[in-house]
Amino acid sequence: MQNIHAHAWDFEKHVAAATRAEADRARGGPMDLSVDFDRFMADAEPFEKTVVFGLKARLTGYWVPDDYVAGFVGRAPEKLVGFACCDPTQKGALDALKHAVEELGLAGVKMAPMYAGFDPRDERCQPIYAYCQENRLPILFHSGTTFNAAAPLSFTRPWLFDEVAIRYPELRMVLAHVGHPYTDECLVVIRKHPHVYADISALFYRPWQFYNMLICAQEYHVTHKLLFGTDYPFAKAKESIDGLRSANAIIGHSGLPRVTEETIEGILHRDAFSLLGIRAGKR
Repeated sequence: MQNIHAHAWDFEKHVAAATRAEADRARGGPMDLSVDFDRFMADAEPFEKTVVFGLKARLTGYWVPDDYVAGFVGRAPEKLVGFACCDPTQKGALDALKHAVEELGLAGVKMAPMYAGFDPRDERCQPIYAYCQENRLPILFHSGTTFNAAAPLSFTRPWLFDEVAIRYPELRMVLAHVGHPYTDECLVVIRKHPHVYADISALFYRPWQFYNMLICAQEYHVTHKLLFGTDYPFAKAKESIDGLRSANAIIGHSGLPRVTEETIEGILHRDAFSLLGIRAGKR
């Protein structure tokens, strides 16, 4: 198994106090979103490889330096692969990305349009997309909703990435969380484009939506475009795996269509690293 969605950060240092308070409000109480290396590795034990990234979004108070992520994954290079993060609203974003890839050896990119406050089609993004396509670097985009009040919902919709994929047909892209709650919209985007995928991270928390998304993916014949991720520390490995394997529990004996074992185990055992062309090391 591979996990393509996990975070590493010093939560109190890299995330603004107001943003931490919003996370607590969203869950109705204090959330422990700290990331301790030993606990992280214990959670990552089921996975052959795990993609690790921070988050860069000045608008909503996230700023995890790329060298922090590089240092984190460097402690277990046989298991962990780091992605850079890029906020194109900030001066020097492309130069910082080149440094992260060419000097730090990070193997892909995480971007968060809603958190950072930019339209994925923004002209400021184009040099970043061109660099990633030329260097075969996958980009994992946050898509779908969030709890941050300052994050514009207008930049959450999966259909926005359709235009990016048309303009950059060889760019490997992953739309995180199947764009929830706009999961149907996300599925039609990944259906259109050979190199656009979605990860299912943290969606099992909403079992009815999760079940319906998986059924819709079967009907659209796009289950092969769904990749496994946890969204650690927001969700852990065991509950994520168990949540997928129990996707049919919510329908009981109702007679509704079932998510097939082939779909479930295919997601769990898909070789996402090969599909996305992920390779660690300096370019």
